[in-house]
Amino acid sequence: MKISTYFKPKTMVYTGSYAHIDTQIHHWQYDQSKVETIDGFEMDLNKKHYIQVVGLAQVDKIQDIRKHLSIDPLVMEDIFNVNQRNKFELKEEYLFGTFSLSYLQDDKIKNDYMSILMFPHVIVSFHETQPTYLEDIHMLFDEHKELRELPIDYLFFQIMDIITDKHLEVYDKLNLSVNQFEEELLETKSIEQEAFYNIRKQMLELKNNVSPIYEQLEKVLSKKSSLFDTSTATYFEDLKDHLQRLDNRLNQSREITRNLLDLHMNNQSTKMNKIMATLTLFSATFIPLSFLTGFFGMNFVHFGILGYQNAVLLFSGICVVIAIGMVVFFKRKNWF
Repeated sequence: MKISTYFKPKTMVYTGSYAHIDTQIHHWQYDQSKVETIDGFEMDLNKKHYIQVVGLAQVDKIQDIRKHLSIDPLVMEDIFNVNQRNKFELKEEYLFGTFSLSYLQDDKIKNDYMSILMFPHVIVSFHETQPTYLEDIHMLFDEHKELRELPIDYLFFQIMDIITDKHLEVYDKLNLSVNQFEEELLETKSIEQEAFYNIRKQMLELKNNVSPIYEQLEKVLSKKSSLFDTSTATYFEDLKDHLQRLDNRLNQSREITRNLLDLHMNNQSTKMNKIMATLTLFSATFIPLSFLTGFFGMNFVHFGILGYQNAVLLFSGICVVIAIGMVVFFKRKNWF
């Protein structure tokens, strides 16, 4: 490793590909009665807050959040390093999570990355680009009374539930493509390998996004923490159920794609074997004919049968009979 590419611990450096996006801070402050948007990280400790940080390139501007919230420097380093593994970490004062996700936009699968912090009265999410998949949160603040009344972990549930729903939409699209490939393979005995490979790759990416979230979240929820209120326990059980069901479906679809690939390879191998068998039968049929042609084509001085008037017809008839006999023999042996 070059020393110029090494960052010492607690170094705040954005490692993503969206350095051109200016940092924007969207801050919702709410209680049971109303919701209001405010600027920056300033917050009323008597209310609940959801802060959405979009664009991670302006490190110093984002670092101002530590003036209001006690965040470990190593956690801040993980937020700016967007190549982290999917994980949830339960600290003494807050929950930290970072993970990749997938969603549909204009019927195309998009991949994104986000980090999230949950304090007793504050949730902060960090995004490289505008998180269009979380647009429903804006509507929920106004229309969903429970979101304002219940503890802050209910908002965390809503965010994770929306992401899970987006993953389900991606899975449904991929599963539909897998079913189409299955029908095509059974009908035509062949599929387009490049397209099928892309579907398998996207299915694997979705699996890698869903499984760690399910496993890590289940581990976090199994620990006793004041961050999770008993009033929201049933919601998180439902979330875990959705994640487990999606994870099981992904395992099943991955097995199906593997079987389809094996079937496709077997079909291609069988097709090639049939071609080789046909060529072999043609070659075998002409072996005795080639022998006769070579034998009667020798330049002997005394070759009496060559002086026979109907020798050509006789030779041709013998060749036809031998060829038909070879075909009948192969047919009785079920070689074609």
